[in-house]
Amino acid sequence: MKHLLFALLAALAFALQPLRAQGFDHGHKLWNEVVATHVKGDRFDYAALGKERSKLDAYLKQLAAVTPKELESWSREQRYAFWINAYNANCIALVLSEYPLESIKDIGNWFSPVWDKRFIAMTALDPQGKGRKLSLTDIEHVILRPQFKDARVHAAINCASLSCPPLRNEAFVAERLDAQLDDSTRKWLGDPTRNRFEPGKGRVQLSAIFDWFKEDFELAGGVRAFVAKFGPAEHGEWLRGPAKLEIGFLDYSWKLNDVAKAK
Repeated sequence: MKHLLFALLAALAFALQPLRAQGFDHGHKLWNEVVATHVKGDRFDYAALGKERSKLDAYLKQLAAVTPKELESWSREQRYAFWINAYNANCIALVLSEYPLESIKDIGNWFSPVWDKRFIAMTALDPQGKGRKLSLTDIEHVILRPQFKDARVHAAINCASLSCPPLRNEAFVAERLDAQLDDSTRKWLGDPTRNRFEPGKGRVQLSAIFDWFKEDFELAGGVRAFVAKFGPAEHGEWLRGPAKLEIGFLDYSWKLNDVAKAK
C-alpha cells in the first residue's frame, strides 16, 4: 500500500512540473477575461462583476503569489505590464469592496485618502521592504512612475472615475505593450469629453492629469510635444507649429465610472 501511495504522489508531482515551470501567466488571461466582459465603452459594470468575481479573485491571488526573485527575472515590459494590470485590478476590487458608492474617493477622507489605503495583498513586493500590504499610491508613485519613466502610463491606469482615461478592455501584455500604450494614449487624447482642441482659438483644454503630472510629460518632451504626437492627427501640424498655444485644464470628475450611472 505504501509503495502504491508513493507511486501516486510521484506521478502527481511529475504531472504538476509543467505548471510550476510555467510560472506566472504573462498573458494575464484571467484579468483579460474580466475586462473583456465588464468594460462597456468608457464605463465598467461593477454590479455584474460583483455577482461573479471568481476570476478577479483568482487573478489577485496570482499577483500576490509573485516573489521578488521571480519579478526581477522578468523583462522590463513584463514588469511594466504586470504593475499596470495590478493597479487596475486592485482598484476595481477596492470599489467592489464598498459598492455601491458615488465615488472611489468616498472610501477615504481628507486625512486618509483612498489612494493611501493599504489593502493590496502583495506584501512580498512591498517597495519599502517592510512586508506591508501595498496601496494604490505605492504602485503608481513609488513603482510605475519612477521605475518606468513613461508618461503614457497615465493613459493606462484607471482610477475608477469618469474623468480617468478609460479602462482598456484587454489586459496589457509585454509583447504588445508599446502598441497598447500608444493606442490607449491616442484614444484618451482623441476623446473630446476628456481633452479638447480648439485651433481657431489657439487653445487646448486638457485633462487635469497633464497639470498634476507635468514633470512626467516634461520628460517626454513637454506637454505640447506629447499632445502633438498622440493627439488627433488633424491637429498635429498646428500643435507642432510655431504659433503660441494656450493650455488650460478641464475640471476633473471623480464620479464612479459605473455603467449603471449611464442608464
